Amino acid sequence: MSREELWKLDCSLDSNDEVHKILIAKRGYYIYYNEPNKNTRLINIHSHICGRCNWGSGQIKAAESGRNGVWIGPFSCLTFVENFIQVNLNEFVNQVERCSCISFYLSRVKKQ
Repeated sequence: MSREELWKLDCSLDSNDEVHKILIAKRGYYIYYNEPNKNTRLINIHSHICGRCNWGSGQIKAAESGRNGVWIGPFSCLTFVENFIQVNLNEFVNQVERCSCISFYLSRVKKQ
């Protein structure tokens, strides 16, 4: 799904609906940690409405979680993500990228 479609889905969630509560609880920021490629790829921070992230489930539905990498999150704010990366993954924040979905998400949240 596109970011716009995921955003519309996110906006349509009803906190009184039991199924919707699952996605509401998974709102936030995620990182994809890929152990085999950790030396050749930067860690990238995503929002839950990113087409790559999809609320932490990724794009490849048949992917075996943990085989190559794993989605870590959700984190409630970018500061928590960056602290986690520094403390637990021993990476410096200047070696981390933010997916363009972050600015998309933040611009939409500010409008509400």
